[in-house]
Amino acid sequence: MFNRILMRNLEDFENPRIVKLTDDLYGASFFLMKLLPARYMLERASEQGLLSPGATICESSSGTFGLALAMLAVQYGYKLILVSDWALDRHLHKRLLELGAQVEIVDRPARVGGLQQARLNRLAKYLQEVPGSYWPSQYSNTDNPLSYGKFAELLIRRVGKIDCLVGPVGSGGSMCGTTTFLRTLFPELHAVGVDTPNSVLFGQHSGKPIPLSGLGGAFVPSNVDHTQFDEVHWLTPVEVFHSTHRLHRHHGLFMGPTSGAAYRVANWWSRKNGGKKVVAIFPDEGHRYVETVYDENWLSSVPGWPASVSRDPVIVEAPTQEMTVWSTYAWRRRTLDQVLSSLIEQPPMILHASPQQLADPGSPERNLNAQNKSTTVIDETRPTRLIFLTRFDSGSVAHLRLKPEQTQFVDPLYAVFRDLQDSSLHEDEHPCSLAVGDKIVGFFVLRERAALPEWALLDAITVHSFRIGQPYQGNGYGKAASGLMANWVLSNRQYANRLMLAVNRRNALARRTYLNSGFRETGVNYCGPTGHQDIFEYKLRELR
Repeated sequence: MFNRILMRNLEDFENPRIVKLTDDLYGASFFLMKLLPARYMLERASEQGLLSPGATICESSSGTFGLALAMLAVQYGYKLILVSDWALDRHLHKRLLELGAQVEIVDRPARVGGLQQARLNRLAKYLQEVPGSYWPSQYSNTDNPLSYGKFAELLIRRVGKIDCLVGPVGSGGSMCGTTTFLRTLFPELHAVGVDTPNSVLFGQHSGKPIPLSGLGGAFVPSNVDHTQFDEVHWLTPVEVFHSTHRLHRHHGLFMGPTSGAAYRVANWWSRKNGGKKVVAIFPDEGHRYVETVYDENWLSSVPGWPASVSRDPVIVEAPTQEMTVWSTYAWRRRTLDQVLSSLIEQPPMILHASPQQLADPGSPERNLNAQNKSTTVIDETRPTRLIFLTRFDSGSVAHLRLKPEQTQFVDPLYAVFRDLQDSSLHEDEHPCSLAVGDKIVGFFVLRERAALPEWALLDAITVHSFRIGQPYQGNGYGKAASGLMANWVLSNRQYANRLMLAVNRRNALARRTYLNSGFRETGVNYCGPTGHQDIFEYKLRELR
C-alpha cells in the first residue's frame, strides 16, 4: 500500500532557500533540485500501480537525478539500477554505491545514437529482465514538469509578482514546468533559458562533447517545451566557471556550475531591466565540484582559463551559429521546428520530377520552382507520388510545419538535413517528399543496410522523421505515403521483406495513422531518448 507520509520523508530537502541577491534579483538555491521531480514521479507511479513496494527502479543517469533516486530508494526500500557512462564522476559513483544502487557503466557507443543510445539499450535489457521494474524516464515523463507547481507556489508566496525567470535547461522540467505554472498568474513572465555551445537543445550542432554536467544535452527531451522561452543564452565553460566563483565570492552561495550559469544571465538581465523582479534557479550545491570547478589546478587545465569575460552577450542571428563566447538569441516562444525551419524558409515548391527520380534515390536532377505560399488547396484528383531528394534539398520541405504538440515526436527538418549532410552513409539514407500534384505535403527518410538502427531486422527498410504538414493533415496522405513506400521497396529492393518504424508510446495520433496504413505492432519495444518506443512493421513478403 502506498504510504504518502513515508514517501515525503525527504520533502524538506526539496525546498530551495530564496536568497535576495540585489534589490530585484533573487536566487532559488536548492540543496538538490532533482529530489523534487524524482519524489513526485515515484509518488505518482506508486499511486498508479506502476511501482510496487520493494520493486526495482531502472534509470539512465550520470548526474543528480540518479543521486536523487538513490536517496529516495534507500529511504523507501526500492532497489535501484542506474546505467551510466564515463561522464559519471568518481565521487558520485562512490556515493551511489554506498546508497545501495547497482551502477552499470557503458563504454561502447551504439552504432546509431552513440553512448546515449547504448545506455538506453542496456536500460531496456534490465527493464525486460527484471519483473515489475519501473523506468521514471525524466526526459519524457510529464510528471517531471508537473512537479514544479510546488516550487512555483513557493516563489509566488515569497517573492510576489515575478517579471523574469532564468534557469539552466537540461531535461526541461524545472524551467518549462515552473514557467507554465507562473504564467497562470503572470502571463507576461519573461522566461530565459541557459544552455551551452554544442548542446542540441536549442539548435546547436551536435558531435562535440559537452563539458558541463547538468547543462545542455545531446538530444532534445520531450519535456523541453520551447514555446515557453522568450530568450536563450549560451555560455562557454570558462564563463560558467567564472560566474560560479563570483556567486560564491560575492554572495556566499557555494553552488554548482549550472547555478553559476543562471546567475550570470540573471544578473545581466536584472541590470538591463531595472525595477523588474528576477528569479534565478540554482539547482544544486557545489560539493560535487570541489575537485573540479573549485580546484585551481583543475581549472588551469580548462582551455581559455583564466580569461576575462564580457559584461554583455553577443546577439546572434540564428541559434545554429558557432558560438565561442556568451551569446543570446530572441526565441519568442516558438517551437524548435518553427525556429529552425525559418532558417531554411523558402516558398512551397512546384516539383517537376522525372520518372527516374521517382524510382532512383540517387538521381541528382531537380527542378524546383517557387509557388505562392498562401494556397494550401490540394487537387485530390491528381495522384500522390514520392520524390527522392538530396541531402541539400531542405528548402523544398521547409514549409511542412507541424502542430506544436506534434513537434516533440519528430526532429526538426533543419536538424534532419544537417545530420544527413554530416553522415557518411549517403548511399543508405534516402530523404523523400510526398507530393500531390505540384504540392509537397509530406516528408520522411528511408534507411537501409548500414544505416539501419539497432532495433531493425536486417531485411527491413526503416522509416524516420515522418511528417505530413499541418495544413494537409486529415486527408489520408499518411496512408498514401505508406503505400507508396511499400510499392517502391517491392520494385527496387528485392532483398527487403518489411518496412519498420518506431513510434513513441505517447504519440496516439501516429499510432492510429500507422495502424490504418498497413503497419502492425511487433510487440518489440526499445528505450529511446524521448521514452518508450514501440516497433511497427509493414510486411511486404506476402505482397511479392
